[in-house]
Amino acid sequence: MIDSIYELLAAIGYAHPLHPMIVHVPAGMTVGAFLFILAALFLHRPVFAQSAYHCIVLALIFFFPTVLFGFMDWQYYFSGAWLEPIKIKVALSCVLLIFLMFATFFGRRGNFTSKNFLAMYLLSFLSVAVIGYYGGELSFGNKVSVAPPEYQAGEKIFMKNCSACHPYGGNVAKANLTVIGAPELINYRIFLDYLRDPKQPKGSIALMPIVPPTKISDGQAKQLFDYITRVLERPRRPLDPSLYPMPSS
Repeated sequence: MIDSIYELLAAIGYAHPLHPMIVHVPAGMTVGAFLFILAALFLHRPVFAQSAYHCIVLALIFFFPTVLFGFMDWQYYFSGAWLEPIKIKVALSCVLLIFLMFATFFGRRGNFTSKNFLAMYLLSFLSVAVIGYYGGELSFGNKVSVAPPEYQAGEKIFMKNCSACHPYGGNVAKANLTVIGAPELINYRIFLDYLRDPKQPKGSIALMPIVPPTKISDGQAKQLFDYITRVLERPRRPLDPSLYPMPSS
């Protein structure tokens, strides 16, 4: 069901995650509410406190579709893996919801100078800041050079299928098991076998999902392999093309 939604969006030209598109609304409204309440206090303008309340109400309303889109992106791009940043974001999102609900409740009573009311705004602001930090950790880790034209097909495959868990060749689940320097990149055949049947080091929990040919074909896997070894690793080791011939179709 979720896959079909993303495939439909891609068919009409939208090929990006959904969560970042809407997350700015509750985050921005929460920050705006905090700034308005500060202005109301220091400038002694009650009208700003009313604006702060309206912002917090909008943040609460948009919280729910934001969580829905986040769940969909998590399932589609992360295969539902409980990565550490995701665990933190989920926990803090629950905390944020409580703060937003309390801020809305106190606001309805009109007691804008209540210490509890002001505390909810501050705690909501801090929660949004930390959630945003870990969201950035999932999306941006390091930087990598732009792929040359001959490797851009592999870059697109990597960005669509791998970058969520392996941004810039790292590993958000297990920092010590990075793509860069992985033994599975010794040659293309080993890499392809690993995609089809990911085997974990002894004692490790299997987080890497199986990648069937229906998701990444053998030919696309070759493009992906070339991008990782020639661009992400730049390259880490000299590679003999005879070690990874293109598989017959």
